[in-house]
Amino acid sequence: FLYGAPLQSVARPQAVALRPRSAGFTEVALTMTRSEITSAVPPPVEVAQVVEHFFRHEAGRIASTLTRIFGIEHLNRAEDLVQETLIRALQTWPYYGIPRNPSAWITQVAKNLALDLIRREKIFRSKENEIARLAEQGSADATGDDSVFADDQIKDDRLRMMFVCCHPLVPQDAQVALALKTLCGFSAAEIARAFLTSEAAIAKRLTRAKQRIREARVPFEIPTGEELTQRLDGVLQTLYLLFNEGYKASVGEQLIREELCREAIRLGTLLAEHPTGSRPRTHALLALMLLNGARLRSRIDPDGNILRLREQDRSSWDQPMIARGLYHFM
Repeated sequence: FLYGAPLQSVARPQAVALRPRSAGFTEVALTMTRSEITSAVPPPVEVAQVVEHFFRHEAGRIASTLTRIFGIEHLNRAEDLVQETLIRALQTWPYYGIPRNPSAWITQVAKNLALDLIRREKIFRSKENEIARLAEQGSADATGDDSVFADDQIKDDRLRMMFVCCHPLVPQDAQVALALKTLCGFSAAEIARAFLTSEAAIAKRLTRAKQRIREARVPFEIPTGEELTQRLDGVLQTLYLLFNEGYKASVGEQLIREELCREAIRLGTLLAEHPTGSRPRTHALLALMLLNGARLRSRIDPDGNILRLREQDRSSWDQPMIARGLYHFM
């Protein structure tokens, strides 16, 4: 979903990749080699599904890294740029095919768009160092080493964003919504459906949360010392609330919202794998979510009724997820 609209509904301009290049932006589609694209051009529906999949997995990491470059006060600009990157994929992939490394393609386009924005906007005049670094890497292979978008740096950026979303100054009812929007790539419409409220209400909640972050000048950093101990509890609480809402939805017709549980597990895994968040209580929460998440598909009968533990088909439990849960539990 982009701007709350299904991916299939986004218009695909004719021969968009053949248009002249804009200043500061290199059309990746025009520079792709045969080895970098798939052998056949897939149908639009398949492209939309692939783009949506990568939007879920790439939006958070790109938005977090761009927020580090732009500054937390420009979070909206980072999110807009991520949306533009995914629209470029929708406009290009139906004609040139899906790249063999979609993540690298998305990262390269995001980097080029960021460079273009930084050069164009006066408010980023203080970002000369970042401009130089991006420019130097602009001609580098997207699959190569890139210090701005390096895996270790991205993991740190996503963790920083997690602590920003769950900052004590952000109202608790907005923390989960902000995490879903910023880290998980959910649109306001999807968040509204998850919590059975209007899209306008979620949009206002997100706007107020971002305004609070700007006004309080919340630093885009991983806390340390005693502050880390206090802030980590807030992050874990948000993850637990997110998982619990999916495990037994408090509103709506669906008793279970599996996608919310999986996003909580994904963010919990990210936190547990980082030295800063690798604490006993982090692993304990992740183990709890994994062991319960392994039974999600067996908790509902064909009529949509909740099944008790002894009534569930244990052969349908996710064994790899159980193994992961036991690993973090031990």
